[in-house]
Amino acid sequence: MRTWLLRVLLKIAWTVGGHKDDVDGLPRLTAASTDDMLRVLRAGDFVLLGNNGRLTHVGVHVGEGALVHAMATEKTMRGWFGAMWDAVKRTFGALDRDVGVIREPLARFLDRYERDTWVVVRHPDLPDDRLSVGLQRVISLIGRPYDYGFQPDNDELYCTELVDEFLRAALGDAAPRLEATHHRVPLLLDQQVLEPVAVLRNPALTAVAANAAARTNYADWLGSAQVV
Repeated sequence: MRTWLLRVLLKIAWTVGGHKDDVDGLPRLTAASTDDMLRVLRAGDFVLLGNNGRLTHVGVHVGEGALVHAMATEKTMRGWFGAMWDAVKRTFGALDRDVGVIREPLARFLDRYERDTWVVVRHPDLPDDRLSVGLQRVISLIGRPYDYGFQPDNDELYCTELVDEFLRAALGDAAPRLEATHHRVPLLLDQQVLEPVAVLRNPALTAVAANAAARTNYADWLGSAQVV
């Protein structure tokens, strides 16, 4: 019951979305604006994304501009009316598309899901054979459901857990450990959660590129990353 309620509330909140461009002043990313990112992306890179200058999502780039990532909702920026209407439709049997662990082109994701901030993070010393193992592991997880309860060690996954799965598969005991943050919502959640920004802040991983919007909240963590 608790996980079901979390699922309902998270879907509504994340479907509502954040501030529009005319409020935060940060232009939306679109398929047409991904060229700078695609030029630096390599297979095995971690792509952090968010809105309003914040990083709230991460996916694993598996090559050719495609992401494997775990999605909780199909859409965002629907506002309260749109989010509640979507919730009503789900109650009466409407199915969510593009949720759970999916593979899709980065350009397609940005055209359907409003984001304005990105950072590309990379493990700087990953041999090709270990990179291949990590990619195979992430691809094998496609189709898993989204983990609305943020529980470790189950078959469900949320976005940052995919990065952890990649690193553990590729490097085993030598994998860098992502630092979890404790989240507590009375009666609903009391759990250590791997936030996407933990990928950026891990000292074993390197930010290689970002857009200017990332400076809003993460300038101290970008290091020598190319800002485009």
